[in-house]
Amino acid sequence: MTLRTLLPALALLATSVVAQVNGTITHDGLTRDHITYVPSAYVPGTPVPLVFVMHGFTQSATAIMNVTGFNVLAEQEGFIVAYPNGVNNGWNTNSPFPGGSTADDVGYIGALRDTLISQFSIDTTSIYATGFSAGGYMSHKLGCESPKCFAAIASVSGTVNDGDLAGCAPQHTPGVMQIHGTSDVIVSYNGSIFSGLGVQDVLDLWTSKLACSTPPTITPFNATVEQQVYAPCNGSASVVHYKIDGGGHTWPTGATFSATNVIWDFFQGFTCGNFSTALTEPAASTLSAWPNPAEDAVLLMGIEGTFPYALIDATGRTTLSGTARGGSALIDLRGLRSGAYLLRVLDGTGRSIRLLKQ
Repeated sequence: MTLRTLLPALALLATSVVAQVNGTITHDGLTRDHITYVPSAYVPGTPVPLVFVMHGFTQSATAIMNVTGFNVLAEQEGFIVAYPNGVNNGWNTNSPFPGGSTADDVGYIGALRDTLISQFSIDTTSIYATGFSAGGYMSHKLGCESPKCFAAIASVSGTVNDGDLAGCAPQHTPGVMQIHGTSDVIVSYNGSIFSGLGVQDVLDLWTSKLACSTPPTITPFNATVEQQVYAPCNGSASVVHYKIDGGGHTWPTGATFSATNVIWDFFQGFTCGNFSTALTEPAASTLSAWPNPAEDAVLLMGIEGTFPYALIDATGRTTLSGTARGGSALIDLRGLRSGAYLLRVLDGTGRSIRLLKQ
């Protein structure tokens, strides 16, 4: 049974549901499959976060689901988890290893994101991506290249291949986490011609892209794990690294350090309301909005003459537009999801104001 065929049954439930279902979508001429876990606390109509978890090379969605234990945590915390499958158990991360995929995986994950938003009540400000090994590389690739907003990404034992550097131009400002063992012989901590950048090079890449303060604040997490925090960064982002002394190529699941728990704790500190540099509010603006935060409607003031305006969500998509006349405009917000938006006047000045919809 596919996710699409299960949806009518899910829609009939007014109370809690729980389901682990298989689904497929078609993207770029390929039929792609995935697993989705919906916690029992989920109620249609109540938005919840969404976490993408991506498997390593030669693995599968089922394998990474079983290893990470994200379903258990999702059941406790009330978020939805999606486990996409790569083509031939691989991802297109410009890896020099033979057998890697050439599929449009950035586009596929983006399309799957949109599909799940249309099928479930997803909090579009709280969508995240993580992965192991090749899935970790894919997490970095999404943060670098996806036009969709992933509020934070986390990579476990995966870095960035040299071939992906030129394409790393983040359109949003994510939180970035890197978890890596110093004795990883598959994806070298210090980098290699086979595995690409070393961990420090990856941290340098992101701290440069996000304009983070350096050097990091370093604190011991436990006897073998060191936490490095680069903050503050542009747009309320941060870059965090957990350095596992002697750790190998694995997803840490021990009682003293659970990658799954650490990643979820990190994710909760970020939303897509932290707008990208492309959607920053000008320092000098004559605009004002009341009330802000708003519920059903907002009054936009400070406009001279007649000008069109647009309400832009955290993915950069225009969700509402209209025309303001006579110095103000009453904007109906009842059809919009809760979250952060940018209200922009389209008069050539770039004037805009951040707006929170409750």
